[in-house]
Amino acid sequence: MIARRQTHGFSTLELLVALAILSLGLMALIDFRLSLLQTQSRQLAQAEAIQHEANALALLRQINPAAQPSGRIAIDQSVRLQWDARIVGSYRPQLAWLGRETGYRVARFKVNYAIVEADAAIVRGSVELIGRIGPDGRPTP
Repeated sequence: MIARRQTHGFSTLELLVALAILSLGLMALIDFRLSLLQTQSRQLAQAEAIQHEANALALLRQINPAAQPSGRIAIDQSVRLQWDARIVGSYRPQLAWLGRETGYRVARFKVNYAIVEADAAIVRGSVELIGRIGPDGRPTP
């Protein structure tokens, strides 16, 4: 009778196959991790753009488009707000309580704005604001 040699452990071929399967799994895991990092980076950039836009809209509400039809304001060190306003319709008397007219006149303005960072617009939009001129016909602050 022929004696069988007992083997303990793994053969070289089995180890190579196991390493190949393990490397494929690790490559998939690394690819997944990279896609997560890219998604996180995009989401952070979007959140920052939303915050800049909220700040820009708060600043735009404070201007009178009749007095400042266009301009630039720094929001951050590297971010600025640019706008350009044009009148929509015509000036009408500003009404006081109980419908009495004041000496002021108001008009609607469409204000196109851009939030610019490093000479590239990161957010563009438009909003309608009320512009006001005084009894003397000059824009009020």
